[in-house]
Amino acid sequence: MFFVGFVAAFCIGADKLWCLYNHIPQRLVTDSPYFYIALTMMIIGTQLFLTGFVADLVSRSSSGRNDYQIEETI
Repeated sequence: MFFVGFVAAFCIGADKLWCLYNHIPQRLVTDSPYFYIALTMMIIGTQLFLTGFVADLVSRSSSGRNDYQIEETI
């Protein structure tokens, strides 16, 4: 999700720069709803990544992680 938001923000910025280079009048980037959608996607993607990272840390630090039930020792 972060990557999709980053690509969308990059496209918005590239379009703005292209219009400025060719002297085409264009509104501000922050006036576009796509900018806020891309920003929201980047924030949500970061939160999902951090949630998974913290969940991985919690699961690896559980006390019963290395308790195995061995039926027979050879």
